[in-house]
Amino acid sequence: MKSYLTMLLVLSSFLIHAQSASRTIFTFNTSMGLNSSEKDQLESTYFTMHDDNYHCFEVVSSQEKNAYPYQKQLALAKQRTLAMQNYYQQELGMNTDQVFIKYGGEHPTLWLHKPDAKLTVTGEVQLDDQNKQCFSYASIRNLSITTDHGNRLYFPKMAFETMDGKAVTANDISICLWEFADKKSLIFSNLTTSASGKMLETGGSFYLEASWDGKPLKLRKGVYYTIELPTAAAHPDMFTYYGYEKDGLINWAVDKQEPVIVNGLAPEPQTEEVIELEGEAVVWDAPFAYNEDGFELESEEPFYSLTAGKLGWINCDRFYDVPDKSTLALKVDTKEPVIVRLVFRDIESVMECYSDSNHKNKYVAENIPTGEKVLVLAYSVQDDQAVLGYKEVTIGENSLEQIELAAMTKSRFESAVRELLY
Repeated sequence: MKSYLTMLLVLSSFLIHAQSASRTIFTFNTSMGLNSSEKDQLESTYFTMHDDNYHCFEVVSSQEKNAYPYQKQLALAKQRTLAMQNYYQQELGMNTDQVFIKYGGEHPTLWLHKPDAKLTVTGEVQLDDQNKQCFSYASIRNLSITTDHGNRLYFPKMAFETMDGKAVTANDISICLWEFADKKSLIFSNLTTSASGKMLETGGSFYLEASWDGKPLKLRKGVYYTIELPTAAAHPDMFTYYGYEKDGLINWAVDKQEPVIVNGLAPEPQTEEVIELEGEAVVWDAPFAYNEDGFELESEEPFYSLTAGKLGWINCDRFYDVPDKSTLALKVDTKEPVIVRLVFRDIESVMECYSDSNHKNKYVAENIPTGEKVLVLAYSVQDDQAVLGYKEVTIGENSLEQIELAAMTKSRFESAVRELLY
């Protein structure tokens, strides 16, 4: 009874949608089969359909109806609908819910159903050991770090403990970091600047880890370190964001308790903390901003100063929200999966595009600021080989853009990205 009711619901839904379905007459030489132009036309028909819609192909023209007896018309219709169904299923990977032959009426017809698309993020974040920077930390001293890109980090003494909460007093603690100071480094690591799909503008991102004797460490409760990031901008609405892995990407979450200070120092601590070390009480003040001697730092260049109470993924960000937004669809000339990113020319932001479950070659970005100039990058890297396609677009000018890929070595891919992201 249950299966019978389900069939009735499916049939009822089909009949309702069929009444409003788009229709075309599609004919071809059955002895020759589908040529490339005809295949492109079939793909385009499905590609341009809206989600949750039907399309009907009638496969016998009015001229053929006048010229041929009914039995030949019927044979043509069967051959054509079967060939078209095979193309959609075998070459485009569609299932029987998406393409099917309907018998009845004057001739068999081919039907397409485009379900609601499922959007899936592309590209998993990668940390390359070649870009790792490591520093030695003695727990009884404050530590000042200057990174390869000129960012500064300050750790107070006695900052770390084991994962089970035991204080560590070693002189050879290792602090390692990866920094993402520009859009090139974001692309090479597949990192993006978004918080649950909302666009962020970044002042710089990091991944930090600490270890001693090969074992991971964490910050002690209540301990904060400071990061200073030189900047040409001075946005007052920056905050500390922490990153969490979701679907292979890093999703950023704001900490409203940790605003970023522009061109200044983090506040002085209000209290002191007492900790136990091997039976002795050690009092320390954990300053937020200092050099190795504990003195406050001053700088003439503009910089963001943020405090963080966690290791892992750290970002200096702000929401970039505008009222006028657009959706951009991209058609890439491959059925193989690729990573697609939007690199903003005038904003420090890189946004992800999502693969469309209805198409192996369609990618979508939603809620993108209209009028912004972006470089679209579509790429894939496997061992020493890569493919890359790119296009300069203005958001809102076209709802669909075509991207063509070129094969190259991994080395050439990296050089090309550096040239494009000047």
